[in-house]
Amino acid sequence: MRFALCLIMLFSLTSCSVIEREVGYPGGNLGYLADRNTLFAKGQEQRVNRYLVSLALIAPLVAETARTGTEAKLSSSAIELLYGNIAKLKAAASLCKFPAGPVSEGIQPSDVAIDCNAEILKQNTNTALNFESLSYDVAKSLGDALKQAFDNLEIKANITRIIALDPSEILRAVLGARRLIPILMDYLATFRDVSIVFGQSVVTSCEQNPIAACGPVTQSFARLINRPAGESLEQVTAQRPIYDIYSSSKGAISAGLDWKLEQWQVVALLQNVNRACRKLEAIAKVDDDNFTGCSVEWDKVTVTTTAPSAQKTVNDVDGASSTLPKVNALIAAHGS
Repeated sequence: MRFALCLIMLFSLTSCSVIEREVGYPGGNLGYLADRNTLFAKGQEQRVNRYLVSLALIAPLVAETARTGTEAKLSSSAIELLYGNIAKLKAAASLCKFPAGPVSEGIQPSDVAIDCNAEILKQNTNTALNFESLSYDVAKSLGDALKQAFDNLEIKANITRIIALDPSEILRAVLGARRLIPILMDYLATFRDVSIVFGQSVVTSCEQNPIAACGPVTQSFARLINRPAGESLEQVTAQRPIYDIYSSSKGAISAGLDWKLEQWQVVALLQNVNRACRKLEAIAKVDDDNFTGCSVEWDKVTVTTTAPSAQKTVNDVDGASSTLPKVNALIAAHGS
């Protein structure tokens, strides 16, 4: 069950194929691995959404591993950096953005000029034209956050297990230290929540642009909701209805579904992150009552039916000194 991104910076440049991917594949070698092992993303918006899902999974894991005030502060900083880098990437992708749609439908590569001019580039150093560099910053901060989690646990895990963020592989990594099992259980509960939100985003996308591969996604939700009580022990043991939602959703995206995250789904994902940040603050405040970390007061989060101008959003994110503008940018950049 590989759901999160290939999250660590390049750990090997010895292979010619790795170097070739770094040179020419969207997202470099990490993008290549993510497309094949996690979720396929066919455009910049989907790549940002893939990062958002990863953030919702990683933040609770990092929070659960912190035990001291110092670990909590370091973990909170790692999450806030992630917030900022993803928000900056999302906002930048809206400026000088690439045209959406195939050439066969009249969409031309030169259409990027419709949304771009010298004045925009002068005022904004971050646009879709440097998406690859900004994406690298996000991938690096994701890897740093995961490394912080394992540093908190004082264990050394196989690099491939960290990259996959596979629950079963993480279980194997911590089985030798039974004190870590409660931490893993909390993480897996969040994993199930995020999987359902992710599945709902696929269902919504299927309703807007149905394809043949959408059928199994709808059926997986029906099986989850209508589970019978009179099944045998063997039947119950074999069932993984939430995993089926994830698996069928991933299959629909791989089959070409135009996958999007609706605004309410982004809010649901980021609420998982905010709960993690509040846990970290509670730990840190034991030693430092004035500490404010990556959490936000949720009633101050801005939810609007129309997104603000991309240029204003980019400038707000670039100059943000707190988490709230970054959260608002991630939510406002999506349609309701």
